Amino acid sequence: MKLLVVSDSHGNTARLQTIIDSEAPFDYIIHCGDGVGDLLHVSLPDGAAVLRVSGNVDRMRGSAIEVREFATIGGAKVMITHGDVQHAHTDYFGLLDDAAFFGCDAVFFGHTHRQYASKGAPLLFNPGAVQQGCYGVITLGDSIGYAHKKCDG
Repeated sequence: MKLLVVSDSHGNTARLQTIIDSEAPFDYIIHCGDGVGDLLHVSLPDGAAVLRVSGNVDRMRGSAIEVREFATIGGAKVMITHGDVQHAHTDYFGLLDDAAFFGCDAVFFGHTHRQYASKGAPLLFNPGAVQQGCYGVITLGDSIGYAHKKCDG
């Protein structure tokens, strides 16, 4: 199963579309906030499921989309969040606390505009900012695999 993980597109729908086109097909697109409305202005491959949360900028603009979303994908329980509520700019302890509290195998987040993947469980995964050309791909099978894609901005 292939998951395209994006965050922080901040209105750059052209770059988001380029990323989508380069990684299609995929089973899920996961947007970790700050530009979540950009998904309404791009073309997604047929059959791709959408998971998304609002980020701090989205909420300042009036978004009522949840700040956390949970899903079980390929047997893994994942939490999608932006990361501002957990103070990800400071450290990742809030994300780890949420993962433990909600029993998650992986947490996908954004906010910092920096790519990050933890070692060990739970997986903390930040794809970086779409507006900088960054994104990530998660593969789920017998285990969780991931790859960051080079930022071009």
